[in-house]
Amino acid sequence: MRIYGGEHRLINNFSIEYELNAARALLRSDVNETLPENVETIIKFCVQRDIGFILSRNRRSLSCRDARTNRARLGHTGIPLYDEFKSIVFVGTDDGGNEKTIVAHCRGHMSFDVEALREICRLQETPNIMAEDILKERYGMVLGIVNPILAELNSGGGMINVFDKGLLTPMTNCPKTMMTNAGDHTWGIEFDPGQMVAAIHNKLVADIASLDRELKQYEVPDCINPKSIGIITGNGAESGIALWQRINRHFVQNLGDHFLGDISLPKVFVVSLPAMGLSMELDKREAATWDTIAEAVNRLKEQDVDLLALACHTTHYYTKGIRALFETEGKSFISMAESTIDYLAEHQIDDIALLGINFVADFSRYSAYASLKRLNVEKVSEETLAKFHKLGYGIKKMARAQAVFQQFVTLLKNEIHCENVVIALTELSILYESFPKKNYGNKNVIDPLDIYAQAIVAKSLGLNWERRLVFAHTRGSAI
Repeated sequence: MRIYGGEHRLINNFSIEYELNAARALLRSDVNETLPENVETIIKFCVQRDIGFILSRNRRSLSCRDARTNRARLGHTGIPLYDEFKSIVFVGTDDGGNEKTIVAHCRGHMSFDVEALREICRLQETPNIMAEDILKERYGMVLGIVNPILAELNSGGGMINVFDKGLLTPMTNCPKTMMTNAGDHTWGIEFDPGQMVAAIHNKLVADIASLDRELKQYEVPDCINPKSIGIITGNGAESGIALWQRINRHFVQNLGDHFLGDISLPKVFVVSLPAMGLSMELDKREAATWDTIAEAVNRLKEQDVDLLALACHTTHYYTKGIRALFETEGKSFISMAESTIDYLAEHQIDDIALLGINFVADFSRYSAYASLKRLNVEKVSEETLAKFHKLGYGIKKMARAQAVFQQFVTLLKNEIHCENVVIALTELSILYESFPKKNYGNKNVIDPLDIYAQAIVAKSLGLNWERRLVFAHTRGSAI
């Protein structure tokens, strides 16, 4: 089925004939394929019992590990191991000496607790996995095409389907579906596990599985359910837009082949307040600027934001107050200044020139970068800083960008002596991002906005695995 309902649930909204035709459209014409009988059986079962589903084709898959790399879902090949339905047929004897056939189901990264199966099914002894030749002879199934639908239909309801409780608790925020074979090694079916369990008649639901193997790094919960992000902006609004764009880009870069498009991205909430412009006169408008910041922090806290970001260098002066207001129940405010300072320390950069408005660049009480005074900092003249500020206003007007960029490069080469240049002005970050990062002479341009975006992404993904951050550290070619 191709329609989603509430909570991402697939809806059964079509006829058997419609779905059969949709399945036939997946057949390969070059080898004269026909629709497998099992696939047709499963389609009819799902439509009749109101199970929403999506059929797909995949490379031949005989196991959950095969399915992990072969299943097709949402335009991507490969699914997390825990989203593959594992199904194994067991046989045992009950207290009356009668043989019982049990098909147990759990997530692909779990293993079955056979003693739990024995107890829940009231068997005399630990059940054994049914031999494949017997499975095929009795029930028409082989390794890789066992599933709850065929188990119920091919046994006439005689098999007991035992579902692990973990199947009913989604591991992902989206899409909350699972997959298994559709009765053939090259056909897959996606479905809501809750609907599947509800549709099976002869069943039990119990704790029958435990962790079998470690998940891949891209499958860990933090990566599949990234923390939500709130962005405060307004001085100017384009700064928040630029930060958001960088955040999205670094999600793609960090997840690589495992980036699934929109569903791999976090929820993002943006508050853009024109009154953020008050920070341009921070020494005279400290209280008024804080009132604006506090309003945005409270608004985003109400939106259940996990990570808070501030797309403005100047107002990171309020970091302590923001944390006191926002950081409860695991919520975190991430500081752009702290991220940049950590970056400089990590890369052992101890001589810099910092470009920003006076409240940032003079390392006074208002500067979130004040701790950098311990480094060898080039004293940039007020006249030179004023020229860079003028470029910032030019960027805000969104006009003559190429000319503004050339002025930026000229100023860097002619008026800044230090090799390492930290551009602590979001307008300059936007300009820097807009043009190829080359032709800066011997200057090493360090972009805090990009460093910030990567720090946010790392926190959102819980990136202590494979540290793949490639910080914005670009050295231009000599002219």
